[in-house]
Amino acid sequence: MGFDEARYRREVLDAGLPVTEDLRTRYQLPPDADGDAVAEAVAAVRACWRRSRARLRYRPVIEQLEAGYLAHRPLFDAAAAGDPGPLRAALQEHGRRAASQRARLRAALEEAAGGLGLLAESTVAHLAAAHRVPEDEVRAALSAAGLRTAEPDALPRSVPHPAYARCAGHLEVLGLRHLADFLATGTPGGRTGRPVRIFGPPPADPPAVEAAARRWGRLPHGAAHTAAQAVIAAVRGVLAEQGPEGLARILRHELAAPLRTRHAARAAPATLLAHAVGELGVAEDDARRLVFAVLHEPAGDPVAERLRRLAADGRLAEAVAVADRLPPDALPGDVRALAERLRGRLADARAVLEQARRLPPAEADRAWDLLEQAEAAVRDLPGTDAVRRGLAVQPVPELTAVRDGAGVALRWRPSPSTAGEPEYVLLRAERRAPRDAADGTVLPLPSPRATSYTDGAPPPCVPLYYAVAVRRAAEPASGFSPLAVSGPLVHWPEVTGVRVEPGDGRITVAWTCPDQARSVEVVRVPPDAAETRVAARRDGFTDGGLANGTTYGYRVGVVYRTDYGTTVRTPGVRLTATPLPPPEPVAALEIRPLDGHPDGRLLARLDPPAGGEVRLYGFAGAPPWPAGTRLRTADLPGPPLAVQHASDGLVFATPDRPTAVLAVTVAGDHAVVGAHDATGGPALGTPTLVRHGGADVVVLFDWPPDGGDEAEVVWRTPGEAAGRRRTVTRAAYRREAGVRLPVADGAGVEVRVRAVARLGGRPVYGRPGTAALPARTEARYRLERHGLPGRRTVTAVFTARAAVRAERLLLVRSHGPFWPLDPADGDVLAEAADVTLGPGKDVRLSARLTRGPGTRLRCFAVGAALVLRDPPQHTLGVTRRERG
Repeated sequence: MGFDEARYRREVLDAGLPVTEDLRTRYQLPPDADGDAVAEAVAAVRACWRRSRARLRYRPVIEQLEAGYLAHRPLFDAAAAGDPGPLRAALQEHGRRAASQRARLRAALEEAAGGLGLLAESTVAHLAAAHRVPEDEVRAALSAAGLRTAEPDALPRSVPHPAYARCAGHLEVLGLRHLADFLATGTPGGRTGRPVRIFGPPPADPPAVEAAARRWGRLPHGAAHTAAQAVIAAVRGVLAEQGPEGLARILRHELAAPLRTRHAARAAPATLLAHAVGELGVAEDDARRLVFAVLHEPAGDPVAERLRRLAADGRLAEAVAVADRLPPDALPGDVRALAERLRGRLADARAVLEQARRLPPAEADRAWDLLEQAEAAVRDLPGTDAVRRGLAVQPVPELTAVRDGAGVALRWRPSPSTAGEPEYVLLRAERRAPRDAADGTVLPLPSPRATSYTDGAPPPCVPLYYAVAVRRAAEPASGFSPLAVSGPLVHWPEVTGVRVEPGDGRITVAWTCPDQARSVEVVRVPPDAAETRVAARRDGFTDGGLANGTTYGYRVGVVYRTDYGTTVRTPGVRLTATPLPPPEPVAALEIRPLDGHPDGRLLARLDPPAGGEVRLYGFAGAPPWPAGTRLRTADLPGPPLAVQHASDGLVFATPDRPTAVLAVTVAGDHAVVGAHDATGGPALGTPTLVRHGGADVVVLFDWPPDGGDEAEVVWRTPGEAAGRRRTVTRAAYRREAGVRLPVADGAGVEVRVRAVARLGGRPVYGRPGTAALPARTEARYRLERHGLPGRRTVTAVFTARAAVRAERLLLVRSHGPFWPLDPADGDVLAEAADVTLGPGKDVRLSARLTRGPGTRLRCFAVGAALVLRDPPQHTLGVTRRERG
């Protein structure tokens, strides 16, 4: 079911604010929450919003709709993705809320009616606002509840005629309830025999008054006779000046007075109705109207209130209609002034409407703007839609259609009409021009305001006519412009699906030939530009005897025969191809690290074959084909490795895991498998070497998850002819917290680490990482003390078993009682720079022990291969006598 824009405008946009919460109505959803149908409906509704924003009266509604769409969008996205559950749950929840809201609304209506069966229009508006539903929904609920709306009748608040001002006392003397009893009887205490009608014909005419006068004139002279004659005189005066209608107003005033008194005493509507019918003798229908009017008096004038509300809402036409239904003297002065102002504004809007109606078709855009102004002033101005639908829209000035490959390219200039969101409709017809916007095939434009289109599948071999019509999308019922037509144009299709297969000294081409074609002609254009006809079939050709490595051009044209017997040849499809010999495989492939590349790139060394392109493919295991296998390029496994050509091979990035690299030679659509090699994936990084006191060196390195399950460690100490080798598993590395190597105390060591993986049953090594730990020489020192206490001198004697150079030697006294761990932890008493220690080359540093708080002495040595050993700690203390 397609989108019904007219119904959507009627149910949603024209309904005004507040916007309905029913998602089915709000988005015109299909009965089932099918994902594609929901997405299509929502897209159509949002397109209607965009078109309708040009209408000022719809803009507030559309703004609220667009704001609400942000909350509803996740539901529609889930339905479009194949999960309609959230949308269906939301629809069910809204159904439950709507049923509950209808029940609450019905209860509120019955409560507001108070048993009278009537509600004022102002009450309907208040209920709609309180329950946030349109007034039409409230009126529908009224009908379902058996209620109806009515305007409260205007009741006189005071005696309508001065002559009758004292008659209430006279009627009380006579024991009568109201004027109807007086006119119907002739004796004190009498009652009218029929229910009193106060909203129908007047209660009496002049003959009836005179008949009542004769009846009351028979009373004997007395208080009753005097009271009756006074009433007769007042009635004759009212009748003479105001006619029978004056008597009706007096009767309504008399009946309303006791009801007002009881209403002021908080009597319920049912009590007032019972009093009006039982005690005052008013007919039941008129009693309901009377009580209804009395109940609405304390809240102010309902007519004035409704007029002000309609005026604030912009519905001036309805407000004036309400005021016109009432007599002029029934409205208070301020309300009459308000009604006159509304009539003036309505007349101004009608004048603008009439001005728009009289404008010529060339000024339709100006007429549209005038209608917008009129609707902005009077929202419910009658006749605006009819005038808007009749506004002319100018056609596009120019439409061109040209053949474009396998289709037809169309372009047109925009219409001069700009008001009302103009949109274009593109039509295509065969053998004759379209007559109107409904005559022909409608082509789907990418956008309603697009000014170009490519017909990718035009009917072949028949005269085609294209036409563009324009309409104002902001008014769906508006008419279309005259058509701008282009044609006739005949589409002669070319061959499609061309497939070129170069071979050894030959070229094979295949295609799909149009069914309507008579034949296909092929012309070869070699480099010397001499054209040669090539024999061709309907589905392709093979051209042999060609020179390998030479590029040949071909033009493939299609031959048609028209309905008139003439021959038509298409311009043809042009293509080029180069015959190639069969590719030769790569005989040998060696992968090794590329020197001088800090990012760890690899070099694939190979001897390139004479013809074809060499590609490298990576596999997680052994290659699936043996060397020498010939394949089609379409059978190769995805994209090859990204490479850069070098003088001695191909350079590529190190794979992130152990990989078998296969060399494949490609020539045209053919390929041949060559040699392969393997790489162990990324390097383990530069190892860190740590010497742990004794004869152990610990090797630490980064081991990525894809770096294999084994690592090979090779180490060599100076003087060894060959290094030693150890293979470590990942589990052992974790258990030992590294790799522990046995190295002689103080000896230097060089270490190389690389990952080990297995591909096809053989080990594959990754890029190695190397590190070296230099040899070290131990030096020792002792402290000698000389002199008397208070003038004691301390001498540090440094010795070494082998020659070693020291950059600095320092004798340090601590600042306090703590052991100095660094020269900065104390005062330097003596130092020597750039000295050499060795057998027979002891170095002495002397200093005098002065008064101070330091209680510890210690020496430090600075040198790349030098380790200084401390003597026993008790020999490094400063005694109290030495401190002075």
